[in-house]
Amino acid sequence: MQTDNVAAAVAVIVSDNKKVLLGRRYENNQFIGWQCPGGYLKKGEVLEQAASRICLQKAGIEVEQLRAASYSNNIFSEQLHTVTLYLKTEKFYIKNTKIFTHELTQWSWFDMKALPQPLFLPLQVLFEREM
Repeated sequence: MQTDNVAAAVAVIVSDNKKVLLGRRYENNQFIGWQCPGGYLKKGEVLEQAASRICLQKAGIEVEQLRAASYSNNIFSEQLHTVTLYLKTEKFYIKNTKIFTHELTQWSWFDMKALPQPLFLPLQVLFEREM
């Protein structure tokens, strides 16, 4: 069944001393870009709950004091269109070092003025609109 609905995603801009946390994103074992911790919003889930769940699952970090940041409208193809709602925080704790230091994802800190390339499409759309 084809739908005309757009999927909602949540991503968290985790910053520390003017640096932002980014990890490598893969689809079908192919690197497609650097991204913030992010994922799909589940039905009935509050944004902050989704952000906390995603950060712990994907980056091994617990986040606090989340606040609204921005959004990106992401048209990947005729079949895939998402909207990413961004939250941000400077308060985080590494809870799972195995996930945080995973060699495939390579979570790393980057200066906002020297971001790695390529960026995952939602993050690219965000920075093009915001910068």
